Amino acid sequence: MSHTPQYPQYQYAATGGQYDPAAYAAQTGAYAPAASSWTQGWFAASDPGYLKGLLLGAAATYLLTNPKVQRAMVKGAVALWTSVQGSVEEVKEQIQDIKAEMSMNADAADKK
Repeated sequence: MSHTPQYPQYQYAATGGQYDPAAYAAQTGAYAPAASSWTQGWFAASDPGYLKGLLLGAAATYLLTNPKVQRAMVKGAVALWTSVQGSVEEVKEQIQDIKAEMSMNADAADKK
């Protein structure tokens, strides 16, 4: 299925079948968005989102490359993993206790 132009008066052949806003604007007199340079996306220092991202990236880089922070993160991950394993073992123990209790109850009911 080929792409049909939204505006029939626009000549797609001139752009190799690609939509070109500037060419469409030249033919129809419509508004064409200003051409953006590649630096607007990378160096938009006046954009608050850019500054937040820059600061967040700098902080993450510092934290991830700092040996003391790396050791603390590994220690924290080990402590978390150990507590998770302990919790899992505790749950397994409780399940075994419940099974044993149910087995004892079933045996007591059979003896009656």
